[in-house]
Amino acid sequence: MNNLTDEQRYLQLQTLPINDLQTLLTFAGQSRTGKRQELVDRCHALMKSSMVIREKCDELHNKRFGQGEKPTIPYPRDSTNTLRTTHHHLHSNQQQNVEIRFAPFTFNEDLCVISPPHAIAPSKQSANGTQSLANFYFLLTAQQASDVATSTFYSTDQSKIEYRKQILLRFTTIGGDSTHNGINAPDKLPPNLHVIVNSRAVLLPQPKPTAKPNSDVIRPGLGRPIDITEYCRLCPLISNLIEISWFTQDLSVPPPTYVAAVFLTERKTVPQLLARLSRPSAIRPSIETQRTITQILSASQTPQGIDNDLEVASTSLRLPLDCPAMRIRMRLPGRAVTCKHVHCFDLEGYLRMNEKKPTWLCPVCNKQALYTDLFVDQFFIDIIGKCSSDAKAIEYETNGQWKAVGEEKLSRRAQREREAYKAAQAAKNTNGKSTADIDHSGDDDSNDERALTKSTERPTTTNNAQDDIPIIELDDD
Repeated sequence: MNNLTDEQRYLQLQTLPINDLQTLLTFAGQSRTGKRQELVDRCHALMKSSMVIREKCDELHNKRFGQGEKPTIPYPRDSTNTLRTTHHHLHSNQQQNVEIRFAPFTFNEDLCVISPPHAIAPSKQSANGTQSLANFYFLLTAQQASDVATSTFYSTDQSKIEYRKQILLRFTTIGGDSTHNGINAPDKLPPNLHVIVNSRAVLLPQPKPTAKPNSDVIRPGLGRPIDITEYCRLCPLISNLIEISWFTQDLSVPPPTYVAAVFLTERKTVPQLLARLSRPSAIRPSIETQRTITQILSASQTPQGIDNDLEVASTSLRLPLDCPAMRIRMRLPGRAVTCKHVHCFDLEGYLRMNEKKPTWLCPVCNKQALYTDLFVDQFFIDIIGKCSSDAKAIEYETNGQWKAVGEEKLSRRAQREREAYKAAQAAKNTNGKSTADIDHSGDDDSNDERALTKSTERPTTTNNAQDDIPIIELDDD
C-alpha cells in the first residue's frame, strides 16, 4: 500500500472508524478530540509528511478489513523509559534501581520493560510492625500506547473486553531468604498489599484464608503478576501514577526488601502454547517411551525393585488412557521431563487449569512440571488412535506387545466390591420383605379379630338397648 496516491490515502482514511482514527492520532502524539471529518483531515495532513504514519494507517486498515496482518512497527525489545521520579512520600529516596531478572511468565511473553526493577525498602518501623510506601510515574511511548489500545478483544470466558497486550506489575524479593540471586526471580506479593493506579484501586488476588487473629493478609502471588492494563492511560502525553503500600505485623524476622517493575507483555493463549509443544522437534518418539517401559519392567524383576510411585506388575505395566486430572480420554498426552513415570496427562487440560490457578504440579506424581519441561508423547498418541472408545487402559507386556483393557478388568476390585454390595442389598431386601409380610399378616389377623368382635358386639348392644326401652300397653278404654 505504499504506492497509493494521495486521493487513495484519503479514501482509506474515510473507511476507518473513529476508534482507529483516534488510535492513529494517539500514535502520532496528536490530539484525538473533534468530529469525524476533523480527525480524517488531521490524519491526512500527518500522512503527507510521515511514512511511519502511513505504515501505521496501513496496519490499522489491514487489521480492520482482514487483508492480512502487517507486522507491528517494532520498538527496542529491552527499551526502558525515563522515569519521572516525582515522589510525594517522605521515604521515596529509598527506591533504588537493581539488576534483577524476573522468571518468565508462561502465559505472557515480555516485549519490553516500561519501568525497570527498583527496590523499595521498609520505610517506617514501629512496635506494631513495618510499613512501606512508594509511588512512581511511568510514561508509555506512542508505539506502546498504540499497540495496547489496538489489541482489545471480547473474552467469552470473562464476559468483558480484554487486552492481548498487557501492562503487568510484578513484585519479588531480594536478600534475606531469597535464593534466586537475581536470576529467574519468582513473583511474590508483599503482605497487606494495596495498589492504586491513577487514583483507582487495583483488584488483587483473593488472600489466603487463615485462622490466626491479627495476622498478615498474604495473597497467593507466586507465579502470577498483577494486570494493570485497564487502569492505565493509553496515551503518550499523559503519565501514569502507581501508588504502592504494604505493611507487616510479623516482627519475628526482618522484613525482606521488595522489588517492583512494570512490563509490557503479550498474552499467550492455550492453543498458542499447545502449538509450541506440538512442533515435530518437541514430540518424543515412540521408541524412547517403549525403551523406558522396558527398563521399568526389567527393574521390577530385580531384587532391588524400583520406585514405589510406579504401578508395576511382574510381567506387564498398566497405563491408563484417561487423564488423571480431567477424568476424560486424553487428546494430547504428555508429561514433564522431570517425571520418572511414563503415565501421561492431557496437556490442554493441564494448561487450562494452570491458567486459572498456576500450581504447575504433575497430576500423577504431584511433583513440579513446568511448561518448559513438558513434551508430547508420540507413543500414547499412537495407542489412543488405535484403541476403541470403551478402552480405559492398556497392559504393556515384557515382549513389547500390548492389549487394551476395558472398564471391568481395570477396576476388578471395585467390581467385586460392587457385586458384594448388591448381594448384601438383595439379601437385606429379601429379609425385610418376608418380615414385612409376616407383620402384615399378623395385622390382618388382628384386624379380622377386631372386626369379628365388633360384629358380635353390635347385636348385643342392640338387644340391650331394646331391653331398656319401656313398653307401654294401652287399654281398650
